[in-house]
Amino acid sequence: MDLIALEKKHKKFYVPAFKVLVNGEDLVRDIFLTVTHVEVDLKQKSTARFSFTVANAFDWETRAFLAGETEQQTDLLEMFAFGTPVQIYFGYGDAGNLTQLFDGIITEISTNFTSGDNPELVVSGYDQLFGLTTGKVTRFWEDSTDSDAVTEVLSALGLTTDIQSTSPTKNRIDQNQEADMAFVKKLAERNGFTFYLREGSFYFGPRKNTEQAIIEIAYGKGLFSFTPELNLARQIEKVEVTGWSAAEGKTIIGVASKSDETGRDAGRRSGSEQIASALNNKPTMRVRASVHTQAEADARAKSILEERAQEYLQGQGESIGLPEIVPDVNIALNDLGRNFSKTYYVKDAKHSVNSSGYRTTFSVQETTL
Repeated sequence: MDLIALEKKHKKFYVPAFKVLVNGEDLVRDIFLTVTHVEVDLKQKSTARFSFTVANAFDWETRAFLAGETEQQTDLLEMFAFGTPVQIYFGYGDAGNLTQLFDGIITEISTNFTSGDNPELVVSGYDQLFGLTTGKVTRFWEDSTDSDAVTEVLSALGLTTDIQSTSPTKNRIDQNQEADMAFVKKLAERNGFTFYLREGSFYFGPRKNTEQAIIEIAYGKGLFSFTPELNLARQIEKVEVTGWSAAEGKTIIGVASKSDETGRDAGRRSGSEQIASALNNKPTMRVRASVHTQAEADARAKSILEERAQEYLQGQGESIGLPEIVPDVNIALNDLGRNFSKTYYVKDAKHSVNSSGYRTTFSVQETTL
């Protein structure tokens, strides 16, 4: 979808709009609060975060943050109680046409009492994966896959899930005094997976960096700024992961080499290929790991190579507000010259609406240039 199609979809980007629902009530249209700033920070392998600012709600007579008619005023600190559900939408025009980008709960409230200023209320929180970050757990699974373990961990949150199957089946999987978030992240990384919450559904699976770009924007035409950086510092030509197969009674070695990266652009070179040609030697990373089958060793080696390869080309950009830009999608950035005009994989994205309008900032990464 190019800028012309995006303009039609978003009503030529006139009248940036947002909708913040707290416990199902629209703060602006139902409660008539003055919300001056709304921000959603979307990430992979982590919790998403939101914040919004409420102005002109401090009652100097009662010294309280209030909303509503005088006879039926609501204490905002009660309305914004910890754990209260929040949904946030962004877009343009009518509130009914906005895109939901966040679903979570309130976990923080702050304000600032300074001389001569009317105190504002800042409300923040995390998405529904927040429950994975609290406490530490010790448990184990036998004759299970990593995806089986993730499915059981997520069942406690009551979310819709899209958990891709992993292999092989392991004799035992241990969670040793780890928060569920750290445990799920560990399982994702050793399978080369990502995870996040979107539209109420939890995704755990391969990165979608091989798919077509969902939008196209150009420098000066929707794309305000872009700062790419190429870095060979962590690039390696080959990864070898060594483990022990008890079933076969022998050492196993998993291998991943340059050109094994996913999401490669045809005719472009990866960081592992660049460093192999830049140096006389061939940088190899050798790792001993708790892997017990050849397939598991190969998967771990590829996961390590992929993680390093993603750091070859990274960049930060700012565009007109586009709710389509979310983590784990591809976007095409054009008019950046022959080398940098290409499709990029979105690592994370932040959406904000304030007095300056609706803006989206994002981080991208690529394995080739």
